[in-house]
Amino acid sequence: MTRLAVHAEIIKLAHILNVSEQQLAFLQTLAPESLRQFRFAIIELLQDQQKPRFRYLARWVNWLPSWLTVLMVKRFLDPFIVAQIAIHLSTENLYRIAKHLSAKTLAAISVYLDPRLARELLAYFTTHQIMDIAQVLLQQRDFVTMGRFVSMLSDEVVQDVAQIVEQESDLLEIAFYIESREQIDHLVHVLPKQRIEQALLIITDPGQRLVWPKLLALMSHIGYGLKQELGDLAVQQGENVINAIIQAAQEDQLWEDMLPVVACLSEQAQHYVANLPALRQVEIIQSIVAAADRCDLWTDMLVVVNYMQDEARQAVASAIAQIDEEVLHHIAYASLLRSQWEVTFDIVRRMPIEKQQQCQKILDAYMQQLDSETYQYLDRLLERYQIHAATVH
Repeated sequence: MTRLAVHAEIIKLAHILNVSEQQLAFLQTLAPESLRQFRFAIIELLQDQQKPRFRYLARWVNWLPSWLTVLMVKRFLDPFIVAQIAIHLSTENLYRIAKHLSAKTLAAISVYLDPRLARELLAYFTTHQIMDIAQVLLQQRDFVTMGRFVSMLSDEVVQDVAQIVEQESDLLEIAFYIESREQIDHLVHVLPKQRIEQALLIITDPGQRLVWPKLLALMSHIGYGLKQELGDLAVQQGENVINAIIQAAQEDQLWEDMLPVVACLSEQAQHYVANLPALRQVEIIQSIVAAADRCDLWTDMLVVVNYMQDEARQAVASAIAQIDEEVLHHIAYASLLRSQWEVTFDIVRRMPIEKQQQCQKILDAYMQQLDSETYQYLDRLLERYQIHAATVH
């Protein structure tokens, strides 16, 4: 679960229910996928409640001449009702009506339109018509609807629409509401690299503080390869940008989102980031360690700690020592998964003696289940770091 993904789902749900985000704050403890399924269920429920009535109205629309239907849509029918009737009409019939409606009217209807139907309908629209609708949604700051439909457009149309979105902050807002990681990845690849670089620099602008989490969300929600590409690009922008990202992650407690990004960086970039003065601050290290334990991110954490130097490693050891014994089991399991025993033992040797004794018991349980070669390897490491297992082989 990530805070940013949950936040996006709550906003989408509030948009559907026409309530404030604060009224749905009680949902923050749920997983984003659960919220997503709940949102889809709400949409289905809203559609099913009046389905017989809308099906009946759709039969009338099919019978009436197009000009009269257009008049009714313009003058008398609520956009929500039009969107529900549209479900029961053929795509061809819909377009015959839609082509006579203004971009403002179509934008209002698109807020409630079933995405599956919208995908078919958009195939009939010209690029100019789509851009007009996008312009209205942009003026209305309806990034939720724009994010919902952007993945349905061709690359050429996306590039054209992106040109009318002049502010990189608005691009980040749109990307924040795109449904899937694959769609976000594709959008990033379609956009010019210069615009991505400009978006990264937003993190250094205090005047755009409210947009910072959207940038971190973009870096968090993309796939592994793109995480590394975009993360390395951020590092190339200089220490000010990375320090601003670290500070934003700390202020909003978004380390569960950002730790996997750091773990995806290239070796050179990881070494650079892991040894910045900002990541030697005790309170920041404590927040990162807490997030790693809370969200089962120890495999990522050990990758990052592997590049840290003494001062930062000591801060990590001190932070771990303040958590209950269960954390040591989590770290041992992560060490086994990633074969990160050397960095783990280096952290253990920096802990208070009572914590080292707890580690010895946990390590002993692991070592008794290992083959002879692995046992001997770990035994040598224990000797090197002056950590002695509780039993002998």
